[in-house]
Amino acid sequence: MKSLTLIKIGALGDVVRTSYLVNALKNKYNYIITWITEKSAEELLKYNPNIDRILYLDSDLPKETDILICLEDKYEYVKLGNQIKSKRTIGSYIDDNNLIKYSDDSRDWFDMSLISKQGISMANDLKKKNTKSFNQIFSKILHVQISDIKPELFYNEKYYPQSSECEEKKIVLGLNLFAGNRWPSKELHMDDSKKLIESILDYLDDNKIDYILSLFCDNSSHEKAKNIVGDKRLNIINTNADILDFSGHIRKCDLFVTTDSLGMHLAIANKTRHIAFFNPTSAVEIDNYNHGVKVISESLDYCSYKPDAAYDNTLWKKIFDQWLIEVDKLVFKN
Repeated sequence: MKSLTLIKIGALGDVVRTSYLVNALKNKYNYIITWITEKSAEELLKYNPNIDRILYLDSDLPKETDILICLEDKYEYVKLGNQIKSKRTIGSYIDDNNLIKYSDDSRDWFDMSLISKQGISMANDLKKKNTKSFNQIFSKILHVQISDIKPELFYNEKYYPQSSECEEKKIVLGLNLFAGNRWPSKELHMDDSKKLIESILDYLDDNKIDYILSLFCDNSSHEKAKNIVGDKRLNIINTNADILDFSGHIRKCDLFVTTDSLGMHLAIANKTRHIAFFNPTSAVEIDNYNHGVKVISESLDYCSYKPDAAYDNTLWKKIFDQWLIEVDKLVFKN
């Protein structure tokens, strides 16, 4: 049987949204699909029925494949593809001069990337001018039906989230305000995070709304979370223990506020109603499938992909105003 090999190592949020493509690829080719990734992404992929095999960086790679799709821009990851003989390569590869290149049919994506043939300045400009989502771009690159690109995350019975009796009686709200060390400019400033949380708590209590409110953090942001929160009305949930456990908590939320991060992609995959906010990254690329709304920074560095992008001091208030609209819908519905 013919085979297709896909290389997407990280980041984890990108792995989640790339997994939406697998259903479309299976429908088009019905090939055996192998995904090469890092071990930390295993839980996100191993229950997906459209993926036949998962390999890791230390695995023995297949000697050949009919179609190779490499969506990486790091040399050490792109080089993995060169070890596999393929009849057709889509995406990035290492050329005879030991340089990273990409196939012409993938230029709509990679022209906006760190390995753009146009140079980084033009790539950033193209990012800002881009009007197409990730799904629109890749339906064209891969020649698949955009309707087959579906946000799904697969669980086994152990992980399938069940709401407690307490959660079923209250509005379950989540906050994912951190984004990791690589992208500090995706986050609200500490004081603004406090303002947002205090405004949310005051509104819920003033309006006598029964709620469970949780702030999600990982090991790297746990100290930040403790510094922001000194309030027993807010739970702190550490997401490092298990990705699918984190995803299960998001799935149970009636409303989830998130940075452009893994949490956002998990909310989309779980079809959780959410508010995603954007500062240095592109909101246009994200298709929320009508399960969420976007709050976009008015900073001059919006969509600049700068880790130290300029900050919009009004962003927290825009998020809170949108949160009020969404919560009022929930309260009215209940």
